[in-house]
This record gives sequence, structure tokens and C-alpha cells, in this order.
Amino acid sequence: MRLAAIGTWTVCGLPAIAAIARVRPPIPIAVAWASAFAVYGAALFTAFGYRHSARAVAISLMGVQSAAAITMTFLANRHLDATGVGLLTGVGLLVIVAAQLPHVMRLEIAAGWIGAQTLAMSLAIARGLSIPDVITFGLGSAGFEVFACLTTLLMLREAAARAGLARANSELHETRALLAQHSRAAERLRIARDLHDSIGHHLTGLSLQLDVASRLADAPAADHVGQAHAITRLLLAEVRSVVSEMRESGTPDLAETVRALASSVDSIRIHVDIPDHLAANHPGQAQSLVRCVQEIITNTSKHAHATNLWIRMRDAAGGIELLARDDGRGVDAVRCGNGLRGMRERFAEHAGRIEFSGTGGGFQVEGFMPTSREAS
Repeated sequence: MRLAAIGTWTVCGLPAIAAIARVRPPIPIAVAWASAFAVYGAALFTAFGYRHSARAVAISLMGVQSAAAITMTFLANRHLDATGVGLLTGVGLLVIVAAQLPHVMRLEIAAGWIGAQTLAMSLAIARGLSIPDVITFGLGSAGFEVFACLTTLLMLREAAARAGLARANSELHETRALLAQHSRAAERLRIARDLHDSIGHHLTGLSLQLDVASRLADAPAADHVGQAHAITRLLLAEVRSVVSEMRESGTPDLAETVRALASSVDSIRIHVDIPDHLAANHPGQAQSLVRCVQEIITNTSKHAHATNLWIRMRDAAGGIELLARDDGRGVDAVRCGNGLRGMRERFAEHAGRIEFSGTGGGFQVEGFMPTSREAS
């Protein structure tokens, strides 16, 4: 779209430049037209960079473009050529402005803008034309402008829908990964309980019976009963150790889940730096960290207009450190909506803390969650 706008601006200037070379108008007229043409191009190029970061500046620059287009049309129509060079230039340049409007304003306001600039353009070329000709020009010009405006609007809505679908797909991938982890953790917990409640119970009873038998048996048999008792105690200790390990392994794999979440997003480049051994103290902490990472990715994709997002998680003194930053537009002041408040609540639930900053370019999140037994 940017290349199309620049190409249209260039092509619209060529007939008038040729007319200037052929007609040779007074130098002030040629300089005035060339100045308006250059101002339009400079405003067009500059507005591209402010549509997302400074909406008011972008609107002002589009106003400059409209004024420059009307000025160029007026000068070309009066002094360069009576065959329609001014009309061709003016319509093309107003179409460019109309195509930019949906980026920075609602459709009803854009419609008013199109009406105002078309009326001003019609008045600029009214001299020497009949009223029906002026009306025809105005309606035709407005039709092209509305078409360009609606095309951009549809493009933006399609992009928003695609971004929403990507976010939903990302959340689905993350949820599926968590469900798989929960399923494995639940199965391990079930097996651990069965081992503890059945085998552990019977081994404990067997150990007690062997202890009694060792006391009642005669000397030759007592040695063998004592050995069986020792083996039973060892087996019971191993079962308890296995049960404890299976219970502790029920915590979701942070590194795997975060990487799976990052890989499911293609609207921005996500750089994940997280060691494979990193682990939370229990499933609740891991889920809170994963949900916060998911919220960071969603906010960056939706609001930051960033190209890259860096996510780093590290073992810190007694906890896990989370640092995320993007190269987006940042914010003048951090205002906590539902997403940021939810992240604060998740960290506070586990005695952690999280801070947000966005001035100076990009948005940054810094959090710390203790993993000590007391904190959990």
C-alpha cells in the first residue's frame, strides 16, 4: 500500500511537470506548484511513520496533503493546461489521502473528511466550468475516494481478524500444552497414590510381620527372617522415594511450554531465553508464569506494533526472574488494564512482584516469583 501511494504521487506529478515544460508558466507559478508537490510528498512519507505512534501528528500531516493537493490542482487548472491536467493530479492525490484515513479515524469521520476535501477541490476547479460539470467532477472524485477508503478499511479489518485468529491459535496451542502436562501430571499422581496406598500399605504390614517372626523364630531361621525384614524395609523406602519423585514431577515443564507458546505466534518474532532445567516449586506457580507469558505475547501482538519480543526467564536468588521487552512504540504512561492487573494478581498470589515500563521506546515487563517452600 505504501508503494502504491508513492507510485501514485509520482505519476500524478508527471503530467503537470510535462505541462510546465511545454507551457512555460511564470516562474512563481512553477515554483509554487513544485513546492506544493514536494510538501505533499514529504507529508506523505512522514505520515507513514506516525499512524501508530502519534495519531494527531498523522492527522495533521494528512491535512497538509489535502491542502497541498488542492493548491496543486488550483495552480495547474488555472495556469498550466486547460485539458484536465489539474483534475487528473488532484483526484489521484485526494485518493491517496482517502486511503490513509481509516488508519487514524472512524469511518464516519473519514466520510466527512472526504466530503470536505472534495468540496474544496471542486471549488478550486469551478472557474470556467458549468455547475453540472463541477458536480460531476465532485461525485466522480468522491466515488474514487470512498472506494480507496473502504478498501483500506477492509484490509485493516482483515488484518485485525487475522491477528485475532493468530492470538486464538496461540492460546489454543498453549492450552493444549498445559492440558497435556496436566494429563501426565494427573496420571503420575494417580500411580503414586496407588503405589503408596496399595504396595506401600502391604509392604508396611509385611515388614511388621517379619519383625515379629524374627523375634519368635529359632536361631537358624531368625537370620533369614531378619534378612527378609531388611529387604522389605529397603523396598518400602524405595517405593516411598519413587512416590515422592512422581509427585514432584507433576509440575509443568516451564521451558517446553513457553517455547511451544512462542512458536505458535507468527505476527512477531519471539526470542525465548530459558534454561531447560528451570522449574517452579509446584504446578500453581508454573501455570501463573505461563499465563503471564501468554498475556505478554498477546499484548505485544495486539497493541505494541512491535517486530521483536524478547522473553527471558532465569533462576534468581530464591526464585524465578521474568524479563520481557519489545521494540514497539511504547507508551507515555503505563495504565493497567485487565491483563496487566491479572499479571500482578498472579505474581502477588505467590508472594512475587512485577513491574511495567514503557517510556523511551518499547514496553518492558520485569517480574520475580519466589520458589521457596515458605513462599508457596
